[in-house]
Amino acid sequence: MHVTRRNLFGAALAAPSLMQAQKATHKFKLRYAPRIGYVNNLPVPRQLEIYAENGFTAFEYNGLPSHSPAEIATFRKKMDELQMSMGVFVVNRGGWKPTALPDRSGHGRFLEDVKRGIEIHKIIGNECATVTSGLQVPNLTFAQQTSNCIEALKRAAELVEKTKMVLVLEPLNHKVDHAGYFVSYVEHAGEIIGGVNHPQVKILFDMYHQQITEGNIINHIDQYWDLIGYFQVGDVPGRKEPYTGEMNYQNIFKAIHAKGYKGMLGGEHGLSVPGMEGLKKCFDAYRKADSWDA
Repeated sequence: MHVTRRNLFGAALAAPSLMQAQKATHKFKLRYAPRIGYVNNLPVPRQLEIYAENGFTAFEYNGLPSHSPAEIATFRKKMDELQMSMGVFVVNRGGWKPTALPDRSGHGRFLEDVKRGIEIHKIIGNECATVTSGLQVPNLTFAQQTSNCIEALKRAAELVEKTKMVLVLEPLNHKVDHAGYFVSYVEHAGEIIGGVNHPQVKILFDMYHQQITEGNIINHIDQYWDLIGYFQVGDVPGRKEPYTGEMNYQNIFKAIHAKGYKGMLGGEHGLSVPGMEGLKKCFDAYRKADSWDA
């Protein structure tokens, strides 16, 4: 049977009612924040409704800055209706050479991006915003680049300290996805955040990236606990939902919960199965991973 693009879109709009009929009764122990875009052909407000229908009270959206202020205001209205909170969007445009922290020549544009992020924050009320370090700079030493990152983030801290937004620096793996990226190890991120020494500049601990780069996830979380402001989730290999790879997310989530974490854990990953079927599988995986004995 031939299926048109229009019919596919109509099917996607109808499908969420099936999920709503199976509305979750599980009350999550942690604040998991699915990302916007798991099912791209649904409007953002409808995606938020689906998340709320399935027991989630938070979300994240890296692509938020691509929307107009008017569009962002409509998202905020829907958030408030659903009593949802927002985690991160990415502040600096790609975090690569034009906005890289290791080179001072990129600091001006980076700070412009932070100022824009603050304007977005005033509308959407997000709790955190992602900062990426950018690539290594060949003509500078490691120490010089680290110092430049600290300098840029100190200046950014001055900008955000009159808001409720926390900037979170994200280490990314350099082995699979981001060759040449400067901040890959949590120890290095900790050195930078410790140098900034500001309560609104912390580490984004993305467990997918850190499993690839160095593993030892729970011990690293314990070691750098006071510097971590946000978590992101993704199994290895493949960067899909929990139970698609090698990571024991039930144990990881249990350890984070035991430390009294009140922040969010963003679902920064893809789906192992596309579409609404995959979304249901993903949500079931989070419920399973969240179902440890107290």
